[in-house]
Amino acid sequence: MTLRPVIVALTDDVMVGTRIAGTLEAAGYAVRVVGDVDALLAAARAGVDAVVLPFAARTLDGGAAIRALRADAATVALPILAFGPHVDAASRAAATAAGATRTAPNGAFFTRMPALVAALLAGTPPTAEDEAET
Repeated sequence: MTLRPVIVALTDDVMVGTRIAGTLEAAGYAVRVVGDVDALLAAARAGVDAVVLPFAARTLDGGAAIRALRADAATVALPILAFGPHVDAASRAAATAAGATRTAPNGAFFTRMPALVAALLAGTPPTAEDEAET
């Protein structure tokens, strides 16, 4: 039996969580969707392969979530993919400064999600296509 990579997704939007889970599960990942930073830390400490989260959301501070993961010895090395609006350069820069492994605009994230997560897990550098708003 081959174990599927486990991805934890932080989101404050049920529809976004459903879309992330459905897309990644169809691509062969196990997905756990959580709605707050405490649940994210608990899930990450329990053992996951990567984290996806928004760098800009209605009620979540993506930068704070990333900093919390990077400050915890059990989660410091987890690969993190942060996504959000292509026009929100300040939040995207803040996510990178907080320690996101990669960032992607919403268009690229939602159209190329499985490929972006695979590249995140493989540690390959982003391509121009990964960075483009589609």
